[in-house]
Amino acid sequence: MDSMYYIKKYNEYRKNVLNMQASENVLSPNAKMALSSDMASRYSLKIENYNAYGGTLYFDEILKLLEYNVKKLFNAGFSESRPLSGHIASEISLLSIINNNKNVAAVSEEDGGYPGYTNSNLERVIGFRTYKIPYKNFSIDYDELEKSVKTNKIGTVILGQSMFIKSYDMKRIHEIAEKYNSGVVYDGSHVMGLIAGNAFQTDALKYSDILFGSTHKTFFGPQGGIILTDNDEIYDKIVNNTIFKTMDNINLSRVAALSVSVEEMLKYGDKYAKNVVKNTGELIKALNELKFKLLDGSEISETHQILLDEKFLSEKGYSFLTFSEEMERNKIIIDRFGRIGTQEITRYNINDMNEIAYIINDTYNKLNINNEINSMIDRKELKYW
Repeated sequence: MDSMYYIKKYNEYRKNVLNMQASENVLSPNAKMALSSDMASRYSLKIENYNAYGGTLYFDEILKLLEYNVKKLFNAGFSESRPLSGHIASEISLLSIINNNKNVAAVSEEDGGYPGYTNSNLERVIGFRTYKIPYKNFSIDYDELEKSVKTNKIGTVILGQSMFIKSYDMKRIHEIAEKYNSGVVYDGSHVMGLIAGNAFQTDALKYSDILFGSTHKTFFGPQGGIILTDNDEIYDKIVNNTIFKTMDNINLSRVAALSVSVEEMLKYGDKYAKNVVKNTGELIKALNELKFKLLDGSEISETHQILLDEKFLSEKGYSFLTFSEEMERNKIIIDRFGRIGTQEITRYNINDMNEIAYIINDTYNKLNINNEINSMIDRKELKYW
Protein backbone atom coordinates (compact mmCIF):
# COMPACT_ATOMS: atom_id res chain seq x y z
CA MET A 1 0.00 0.00 0.00
CA ASP A 2 1.22 3.50 -0.80
CA SER A 3 0.23 7.05 0.19
CA MET A 4 -2.35 7.37 -2.61
CA TYR A 5 -4.18 4.35 -1.22
CA TYR A 6 -4.64 6.09 2.13
CA ILE A 7 -5.50 9.43 0.51
CA LYS A 8 -8.30 7.77 -1.47
CA LYS A 9 -9.51 5.93 1.63
CA TYR A 10 -9.46 9.20 3.57
CA ASN A 11 -11.48 11.08 0.96
CA GLU A 12 -14.04 8.30 0.75
CA TYR A 13 -14.32 8.18 4.53
CA ARG A 14 -14.87 11.92 4.81
CA LYS A 15 -17.63 11.83 2.21
CA ASN A 16 -19.58 9.46 4.43
CA VAL A 17 -19.52 11.33 7.74
CA LEU A 18 -20.91 14.57 9.16
CA ASN A 19 -18.15 16.85 10.42
CA MET A 20 -19.15 18.91 13.48
CA GLN A 21 -15.71 19.85 14.74
CA ALA A 22 -15.71 23.47 15.87
CA SER A 23 -12.39 24.29 14.20
CA GLU A 24 -12.95 22.99 10.66
CA ASN A 25 -14.91 23.78 7.51
CA VAL A 26 -15.15 22.53 3.95
CA LEU A 27 -13.70 24.06 0.77
CA SER A 28 -15.82 24.60 -2.32
CA PRO A 29 -14.79 22.79 -5.54
CA ASN A 30 -13.45 26.10 -6.91
CA ALA A 31 -11.30 26.69 -3.82
CA LYS A 32 -10.04 23.09 -3.99
CA MET A 33 -9.11 23.59 -7.63
CA ALA A 34 -7.13 26.71 -6.72
CA LEU A 35 -5.40 24.87 -3.87
CA SER A 36 -4.25 22.06 -6.16
CA SER A 37 -3.22 24.34 -9.04
CA ASP A 38 0.31 24.74 -10.40
CA MET A 39 0.78 27.55 -7.88
CA ALA A 40 1.28 24.89 -5.19
CA SER A 41 4.80 24.39 -6.61
CA ARG A 42 5.81 28.04 -6.92
CA TYR A 43 7.39 30.93 -5.05
CA SER A 44 6.68 34.65 -4.82
CA LEU A 45 8.72 37.32 -3.07
CA LYS A 46 7.89 40.98 -3.53
CA ILE A 47 10.89 43.29 -3.03
CA GLU A 48 9.84 46.93 -3.20
CA ASN A 49 8.24 47.28 -6.65
CA TYR A 50 9.21 43.99 -8.27
CA ASN A 51 8.95 40.25 -7.66
CA ALA A 52 12.19 38.36 -7.06
CA TYR A 53 10.70 35.35 -8.88
CA GLY A 54 9.66 35.16 -12.52
CA GLY A 55 6.38 33.67 -13.67
CA THR A 56 4.26 35.45 -11.06
CA LEU A 57 2.32 37.80 -13.38
CA TYR A 58 -1.10 36.27 -12.76
CA PHE A 59 -0.44 35.41 -9.13
CA ASP A 60 0.42 39.04 -8.40
CA GLU A 61 -3.01 40.00 -9.73
CA ILE A 62 -4.67 37.35 -7.53
CA LEU A 63 -2.92 38.70 -4.43
CA LYS A 64 -3.96 42.27 -5.23
CA LEU A 65 -7.55 41.14 -5.81
CA LEU A 66 -7.51 39.19 -2.54
CA GLU A 67 -6.32 42.15 -0.47
CA TYR A 68 -8.90 44.42 -2.10
CA ASN A 69 -11.74 41.98 -1.39
CA VAL A 70 -10.65 41.25 2.20
CA LYS A 71 -10.73 44.99 2.98
CA LYS A 72 -14.16 45.21 1.35
CA LEU A 73 -15.49 42.18 3.22
CA PHE A 74 -14.43 43.47 6.64
CA ASN A 75 -14.68 47.19 5.87
CA ALA A 76 -11.04 47.50 6.90
CA GLY A 77 -8.42 50.08 6.04
CA PHE A 78 -5.55 47.60 5.65
CA SER A 79 -5.24 43.83 5.33
CA GLU A 80 -2.49 41.18 5.34
CA SER A 81 -3.59 37.82 3.95
CA ARG A 82 -0.27 36.01 3.60
CA PRO A 83 0.08 34.29 7.04
CA LEU A 84 0.14 30.51 6.77
CA SER A 85 -2.02 30.00 9.87
CA GLY A 86 -4.06 31.82 12.49
CA HIS A 87 -1.24 31.22 14.96
CA ILE A 88 1.27 32.93 12.68
CA ALA A 89 -1.21 35.79 12.17
CA SER A 90 -1.32 36.07 15.96
CA GLU A 91 2.47 36.11 16.20
CA ILE A 92 2.78 38.83 13.54
CA SER A 93 0.05 40.90 15.22
CA LEU A 94 1.62 40.71 18.67
CA LEU A 95 5.07 41.55 17.32
CA SER A 96 3.49 44.59 15.70
CA ILE A 97 1.74 45.98 18.76
CA ILE A 98 3.71 44.92 21.85
CA ASN A 99 6.31 47.59 22.55
CA ASN A 100 8.43 48.21 25.61
CA ASN A 101 5.51 47.27 27.84
CA LYS A 102 5.58 43.45 27.81
CA ASN A 103 2.59 42.89 30.12
CA VAL A 104 -0.30 41.20 28.31
CA ALA A 105 -3.81 40.18 29.45
CA ALA A 106 -5.60 37.20 27.86
CA VAL A 107 -8.37 34.74 28.71
CA SER A 108 -6.73 31.77 30.45
CA GLU A 109 -6.83 28.26 29.06
CA GLU A 110 -8.95 27.03 31.98
CA ASP A 111 -11.53 29.67 31.06
CA GLY A 112 -11.57 28.56 27.43
CA GLY A 113 -8.73 30.75 26.17
CA TYR A 114 -6.19 29.88 23.53
CA PRO A 115 -3.24 27.98 25.06
CA GLY A 116 -0.83 29.63 22.63
CA TYR A 117 -0.84 32.78 24.76
CA THR A 118 0.09 31.00 27.98
CA ASN A 119 2.19 28.09 29.23
CA SER A 120 5.37 29.72 27.92
CA ASN A 121 4.31 29.37 24.28
CA LEU A 122 4.07 32.68 22.36
CA GLU A 123 4.80 34.24 25.74
CA ARG A 124 8.29 32.75 25.55
CA VAL A 125 8.82 33.30 21.80
CA ILE A 126 7.88 36.98 21.77
CA GLY A 127 8.93 37.76 25.32
CA PHE A 128 5.82 39.01 27.09
CA ARG A 129 4.23 38.20 30.45
CA THR A 130 0.62 37.05 30.52
CA TYR A 131 -1.99 37.99 33.13
CA LYS A 132 -5.42 36.36 33.25
CA ILE A 133 -8.40 38.39 32.09
CA PRO A 134 -10.97 38.18 34.94
CA TYR A 135 -13.60 35.84 33.55
CA LYS A 136 -16.68 34.10 34.95
CA ASN A 137 -19.79 32.46 33.46
CA PHE A 138 -18.47 32.94 29.93
CA SER A 139 -18.20 36.70 30.38
CA ILE A 140 -15.42 39.16 31.20
CA ASP A 141 -15.71 40.94 34.54
CA TYR A 142 -15.08 44.44 33.18
CA ASP A 143 -14.63 46.15 36.53
CA GLU A 144 -12.01 43.58 37.52
CA LEU A 145 -10.41 43.86 34.09
CA GLU A 146 -9.95 47.59 34.58
CA LYS A 147 -8.38 46.97 37.99
CA SER A 148 -6.00 44.41 36.46
CA VAL A 149 -5.02 46.69 33.57
CA LYS A 150 -4.25 49.46 36.05
CA THR A 151 -2.53 47.36 38.73
CA ASN A 152 -0.49 45.17 36.39
CA LYS A 153 0.26 47.97 33.92
CA ILE A 154 -1.12 45.92 31.02
CA GLY A 155 0.25 47.04 27.66
CA THR A 156 -1.89 44.83 25.42
CA VAL A 157 -5.29 43.16 25.92
CA ILE A 158 -5.74 40.01 23.81
CA LEU A 159 -9.36 39.04 23.18
CA GLY A 160 -10.64 35.81 21.64
CA GLN A 161 -10.95 32.22 22.82
CA SER A 162 -10.85 28.58 21.77
CA MET A 163 -14.17 28.01 23.54
CA PHE A 164 -15.98 31.03 22.16
CA ILE A 165 -19.72 31.42 22.65
CA LYS A 166 -20.32 35.04 23.73
CA SER A 167 -19.37 38.45 22.38
CA TYR A 168 -17.51 41.12 24.35
CA ASP A 169 -18.47 44.64 25.34
CA MET A 170 -15.93 46.10 22.94
CA LYS A 171 -16.79 49.71 23.69
CA ARG A 172 -16.09 49.18 27.39
CA ILE A 173 -12.81 47.37 26.67
CA HIS A 174 -11.76 50.17 24.30
CA GLU A 175 -12.49 52.77 26.97
CA ILE A 176 -10.43 50.87 29.55
CA ALA A 177 -7.54 50.44 27.13
CA GLU A 178 -7.61 54.09 26.09
CA LYS A 179 -7.67 55.22 29.72
CA TYR A 180 -4.48 53.29 30.55
CA ASN A 181 -2.77 53.60 27.16
CA SER A 182 -3.10 49.90 26.33
CA GLY A 183 -3.47 48.22 22.95
CA VAL A 184 -6.30 45.84 22.04
CA VAL A 185 -6.04 42.90 19.64
CA TYR A 186 -8.95 40.64 18.78
CA ASP A 187 -8.19 37.02 17.95
CA GLY A 188 -11.22 36.09 15.84
CA SER A 189 -9.83 32.72 14.73
CA HIS A 190 -13.02 30.84 15.59
CA VAL A 191 -15.45 33.53 14.48
CA MET A 192 -13.91 35.28 11.43
CA GLY A 193 -16.65 33.95 9.15
CA LEU A 194 -19.34 35.09 11.58
CA ILE A 195 -17.76 38.54 11.85
CA ALA A 196 -17.45 38.74 8.05
CA GLY A 197 -21.11 37.73 7.76
CA ASN A 198 -22.25 40.37 10.27
CA ALA A 199 -23.69 37.69 12.56
CA PHE A 200 -21.33 38.14 15.54
CA GLN A 201 -19.24 40.92 17.13
CA THR A 202 -19.68 43.41 14.29
CA ASP A 203 -17.65 46.02 16.22
CA ALA A 204 -14.56 43.79 16.61
CA LEU A 205 -12.36 45.94 14.36
CA LYS A 206 -13.96 49.26 15.32
CA TYR A 207 -12.80 48.98 18.93
CA SER A 208 -9.51 47.09 18.51
CA ASP A 209 -6.15 48.00 17.04
CA ILE A 210 -5.87 44.70 15.16
CA LEU A 211 -8.37 42.00 14.21
CA PHE A 212 -6.80 38.73 13.10
CA GLY A 213 -7.77 35.10 12.81
CA SER A 214 -7.99 31.83 10.92
CA THR A 215 -9.50 31.46 7.47
CA HIS A 216 -10.78 27.89 7.84
CA LYS A 217 -13.09 27.57 10.86
CA THR A 218 -16.26 29.57 10.33
CA PHE A 219 -14.63 31.09 7.24
CA PHE A 220 -14.77 29.36 3.82
CA GLY A 221 -11.03 29.27 3.14
CA PRO A 222 -8.09 26.88 3.32
CA GLN A 223 -6.00 26.77 6.47
CA GLY A 224 -4.31 30.13 6.95
CA GLY A 225 -4.66 33.51 8.60
CA ILE A 226 -5.61 37.12 7.90
CA ILE A 227 -4.80 40.36 9.74
CA LEU A 228 -6.83 43.58 9.62
CA THR A 229 -6.25 47.08 10.98
CA ASP A 230 -7.34 50.65 10.35
CA ASN A 231 -4.06 52.05 11.66
CA ASP A 232 -1.45 52.78 8.97
CA GLU A 233 1.49 52.78 11.40
CA ILE A 234 0.50 49.40 12.80
CA TYR A 235 -0.01 48.09 9.27
CA ASP A 236 3.56 49.08 8.34
CA LYS A 237 4.78 47.05 11.31
CA ILE A 238 2.60 44.08 10.28
CA VAL A 239 4.12 44.09 6.80
CA ASN A 240 7.61 44.40 8.29
CA ASN A 241 7.00 41.46 10.64
CA THR A 242 5.68 39.12 7.95
CA ILE A 243 8.31 38.10 5.39
CA PHE A 244 11.63 36.83 6.84
CA LYS A 245 10.50 37.55 10.41
CA THR A 246 7.77 34.93 10.85
CA MET A 247 7.61 33.21 7.45
CA ASP A 248 9.18 33.11 3.99
CA ASN A 249 7.26 31.51 1.14
CA ILE A 250 3.59 32.39 1.36
CA ASN A 251 2.19 29.25 -0.35
CA LEU A 252 0.73 30.67 -3.55
CA SER A 253 -2.01 28.08 -3.99
CA ARG A 254 -3.31 28.82 -0.47
CA VAL A 255 -3.53 32.52 -1.37
CA ALA A 256 -5.42 31.65 -4.56
CA ALA A 257 -7.85 29.37 -2.70
CA LEU A 258 -8.38 32.06 -0.08
CA SER A 259 -9.11 34.60 -2.81
CA VAL A 260 -11.84 32.32 -4.18
CA SER A 261 -13.20 31.81 -0.66
CA VAL A 262 -13.33 35.54 0.09
CA GLU A 263 -15.33 36.07 -3.11
CA GLU A 264 -17.76 33.39 -1.88
CA MET A 265 -18.00 35.13 1.49
CA LEU A 266 -18.76 38.44 -0.23
CA LYS A 267 -21.66 36.80 -2.07
CA TYR A 268 -23.06 34.50 0.59
CA GLY A 269 -21.37 35.31 3.91
CA ASP A 270 -24.25 37.21 5.50
CA LYS A 271 -26.83 34.51 4.77
CA TYR A 272 -24.45 31.71 5.74
CA ALA A 273 -23.23 33.24 9.02
CA LYS A 274 -26.72 34.08 10.22
CA ASN A 275 -27.83 30.53 9.40
CA VAL A 276 -24.91 29.09 11.40
CA VAL A 277 -25.89 31.07 14.49
CA LYS A 278 -29.56 30.16 13.97
CA ASN A 279 -28.70 26.46 13.72
CA THR A 280 -26.63 26.65 16.90
CA GLY A 281 -29.55 28.12 18.81
CA GLU A 282 -31.99 25.57 17.44
CA LEU A 283 -29.67 22.66 18.19
CA ILE A 284 -29.19 23.83 21.78
CA LYS A 285 -32.97 24.17 22.19
CA ALA A 286 -33.58 20.69 20.77
CA LEU A 287 -30.91 19.13 23.01
CA ASN A 288 -32.39 20.86 26.06
CA GLU A 289 -35.83 19.46 25.22
CA LEU A 290 -34.30 15.98 25.14
CA LYS A 291 -32.73 16.62 28.60
CA PHE A 292 -29.24 16.41 27.05
CA LYS A 293 -27.24 18.61 29.38
CA LEU A 294 -24.72 21.16 28.14
CA LEU A 295 -22.00 22.91 30.13
CA ASP A 296 -23.55 25.20 32.72
CA GLY A 297 -23.78 28.75 31.47
CA SER A 298 -23.22 27.82 27.83
CA GLU A 299 -26.85 27.17 26.96
CA ILE A 300 -27.05 30.47 25.09
CA SER A 301 -24.38 30.51 22.39
CA GLU A 302 -23.99 33.41 19.96
CA THR A 303 -21.58 31.52 17.70
CA HIS A 304 -21.12 28.17 15.98
CA GLN A 305 -20.02 26.42 19.17
CA ILE A 306 -21.91 24.18 21.58
CA LEU A 307 -20.09 23.07 24.75
CA LEU A 308 -20.66 19.61 26.25
CA ASP A 309 -20.79 18.83 29.97
CA GLU A 310 -18.30 16.07 30.85
CA LYS A 311 -20.07 15.33 34.15
CA PHE A 312 -23.28 14.66 32.24
CA LEU A 313 -21.41 12.45 29.76
CA SER A 314 -19.88 10.50 32.65
CA GLU A 315 -23.36 9.38 33.75
CA LYS A 316 -23.25 7.00 30.77
CA GLY A 317 -19.57 6.19 31.26
CA TYR A 318 -18.20 8.67 28.72
CA SER A 319 -15.38 11.19 28.82
CA PHE A 320 -14.91 13.86 26.13
CA LEU A 321 -12.57 11.41 24.39
CA THR A 322 -14.78 8.33 24.52
CA PHE A 323 -17.93 10.26 23.57
CA SER A 324 -16.08 11.66 20.56
CA GLU A 325 -15.03 8.13 19.64
CA GLU A 326 -18.61 6.87 20.01
CA MET A 327 -19.89 9.75 17.86
CA GLU A 328 -17.32 8.91 15.20
CA ARG A 329 -18.44 5.28 15.19
CA ASN A 330 -21.86 6.73 14.40
CA LYS A 331 -20.37 8.87 11.58
CA ILE A 332 -20.35 12.26 13.33
CA ILE A 333 -16.93 13.85 13.91
CA ILE A 334 -16.43 16.11 16.95
CA ASP A 335 -13.25 17.05 18.79
CA ARG A 336 -11.96 15.61 22.07
CA PHE A 337 -12.33 18.87 24.04
CA GLY A 338 -16.11 18.92 24.43
CA ARG A 339 -17.00 21.22 21.54
CA ILE A 340 -19.56 20.76 18.77
CA GLY A 341 -19.71 23.11 15.76
CA THR A 342 -22.54 23.86 13.35
CA GLN A 343 -20.56 25.69 10.65
CA GLU A 344 -19.75 22.82 8.28
CA ILE A 345 -23.12 21.09 8.42
CA THR A 346 -24.71 24.47 7.68
CA ARG A 347 -22.58 24.79 4.56
CA TYR A 348 -23.75 21.30 3.60
CA ASN A 349 -27.34 22.59 3.78
CA ILE A 350 -28.24 20.50 6.85
CA ASN A 351 -30.65 22.63 8.83
CA ASP A 352 -32.89 20.18 10.69
CA MET A 353 -31.42 20.58 14.16
CA ASN A 354 -34.10 18.44 15.78
CA GLU A 355 -32.84 15.49 13.74
CA ILE A 356 -29.23 16.25 14.70
CA ALA A 357 -30.23 16.52 18.37
CA TYR A 358 -31.94 13.13 18.31
CA ILE A 359 -28.86 11.54 16.73
CA ILE A 360 -26.56 13.05 19.39
CA ASN A 361 -28.90 12.03 22.20
CA ASP A 362 -29.41 8.51 20.84
CA THR A 363 -25.63 8.12 20.55
CA TYR A 364 -25.35 9.17 24.20
CA ASN A 365 -27.94 6.53 25.09
CA LYS A 366 -26.10 3.92 22.98
CA LEU A 367 -28.98 3.37 20.56
CA ASN A 368 -28.67 2.29 16.91
CA ILE A 369 -28.90 5.32 14.59
CA ASN A 370 -27.54 3.85 11.35
CA ASN A 371 -30.62 4.59 9.24
CA GLU A 372 -31.01 8.14 10.50
CA ILE A 373 -27.39 9.17 10.06
CA ASN A 374 -27.04 7.50 6.64
CA SER A 375 -30.15 9.29 5.43
CA MET A 376 -28.75 12.63 6.55
CA ILE A 377 -25.35 12.00 4.96
CA ASP A 378 -27.09 11.16 1.67
CA ARG A 379 -28.76 14.59 1.75
CA LYS A 380 -25.49 16.56 2.07
CA GLU A 381 -25.38 19.29 -0.58
CA LEU A 382 -22.67 21.95 -0.58
CA LYS A 383 -24.12 25.47 -0.63
CA TYR A 384 -22.88 29.08 -0.63
CA TRP A 385 -20.43 28.93 -3.52
